Amino acid sequence: MKGRPYLPGGMDRPRDKDSHRPRRPPSQRRPGARVHLDTPGAIWYAPPSAPRSSPRATHRQPWWPLLLIAAGAWLLRIAGFFHRGGALGHPVDYDEGVYFSAAALLSQGLLPYRDYFFVHPPGIAVLLSPVAALSHGLGPALAFSVVRWLMPLAGALSTLLSGRIAQERWGTRAGLVAALAYAVYPEAVSTERGPFLEPLLNLTCLTLAWVSLRPTDNQRQTRRSDVLAGALLATACAIKLTAGAWVLAVAWARGMSREGSRVARVILVAAGVSLLWLGPFFLLAPDAMLQGLLRFQLLRPPDGDSSLTSRLLSILVDGRLGLTLVTAVGVTVALARTRQQDAGTERLFCAAWLLTVATFLASKSYWSQDNAHLAPTTAILTGLGADFIARKLHGARTQRIALAVTTLLILTTLPGVLRAAKQKDRFLLPLGDTLRSTVPTNSTLCAFEPAWAIAADRLPGLPRGTPAFVDPYGLMLNDALSAPTRFPNAETAFQGAHSQRTALQLLPRCDVLLLLGRGEWQLSDSSEQWVREHYTRDAELWRRNP
Repeated sequence: MKGRPYLPGGMDRPRDKDSHRPRRPPSQRRPGARVHLDTPGAIWYAPPSAPRSSPRATHRQPWWPLLLIAAGAWLLRIAGFFHRGGALGHPVDYDEGVYFSAAALLSQGLLPYRDYFFVHPPGIAVLLSPVAALSHGLGPALAFSVVRWLMPLAGALSTLLSGRIAQERWGTRAGLVAALAYAVYPEAVSTERGPFLEPLLNLTCLTLAWVSLRPTDNQRQTRRSDVLAGALLATACAIKLTAGAWVLAVAWARGMSREGSRVARVILVAAGVSLLWLGPFFLLAPDAMLQGLLRFQLLRPPDGDSSLTSRLLSILVDGRLGLTLVTAVGVTVALARTRQQDAGTERLFCAAWLLTVATFLASKSYWSQDNAHLAPTTAILTGLGADFIARKLHGARTQRIALAVTTLLILTTLPGVLRAAKQKDRFLLPLGDTLRSTVPTNSTLCAFEPAWAIAADRLPGLPRGTPAFVDPYGLMLNDALSAPTRFPNAETAFQGAHSQRTALQLLPRCDVLLLLGRGEWQLSDSSEQWVREHYTRDAELWRRNP
């Protein structure tokens, strides 16, 4: 046994035969943990264990390598804007137009649920509204570009937080790998170029984890940490309902550490802050809000990739097989450490990753961009996996080789990310110019993709009283739910008469229609016939007959 005993009562231990120096008295010995044995009258001093992380210890861990990776992540995201078209020259997704329009309309007094149909919690509209409000002075197109330039900053901050969380738990090596994994995660890079849900959702969840996992010195700091964690948890759920996976993950991570009181405090604060997020909108339009957040999400027809195998391949394999291999090691290690009381980080991110994957597999709709919300958990678990592999190897040189191989596996995603950054949208800017020059400002334009109107410096629902076509896709699918039968997919639902009900009430109030491929997909044959009877086609536009 490596500990040194001393006899109580001031009696010193006899000298060793081969030593001429007396033993140090207990008060001068190196501090160690006292271990009481069955040996009568003796107390053994165990050698000191490795120091636990503390707020003071974490300050000595370097930030600058993580800052360099975060800067690289920012450059990787804004690389899509380095061409003549700028931020609007990179392909714009349908969802970007919906979320930006909701935020811009909120800044001008038009509320989701009350004034137009909306299928997500109001968090994204509220959080983006201060920047989207620039559309009132600069115009929607320029304000949208500003938002697109700001979103990469959220990606850079998430990269930094991913690295810092792993660094504080397992060391700088794990932190560097985690930051790198987030920086080059394909869907995170693409969504963090625009006003999607995932950039703010990921940043909120990582901030929640960082605040919750940092050690505290006293009860006051602990309470403050729990209150902030609860507020962040509510904010995440106010951005996207799938953040509910983090509620369960936080409860499990803390519960396994026998910190039930902290779990209760976090959940109670989250419930209270959720009321602040949702309450005002619910009071103004309770039925419409329940339809968008509950009825639509639970009963909507399937859409996107419906095959379970295809979803798994998209989540684990497509362009990221090397990254997934390292992540799998991290998941395995985290599961093996589940019962360790101090393994809160492992439990939190492992549970959040597993629950998020399960949510994607069970969801009625799934698109590859949804994978962006796996970036935070994947990054942390990849850092854990890389650190575990290196620690299992002996010798500094062998560990460096293992780290280099791990880095190369993670960077296998980079070629696809760089190819995606080179994509250009050669359609949107010319369309915006055409709409500006051919549609009078006093004419009501109804576009089946909000981004088309944004490119022409227009917002749906403005001026007040015009049709608020913020999310025609969600609006028409929600109408389809009133049919007596359930549809196998969204395309079939759009061919039903029920899905056309509200659209046919709004279209007569439009002076100019912009259908293109999406409008033609969402309108049934009979609705298209109605359009041909009441409107005349003019290139891409349909103008109402006099």
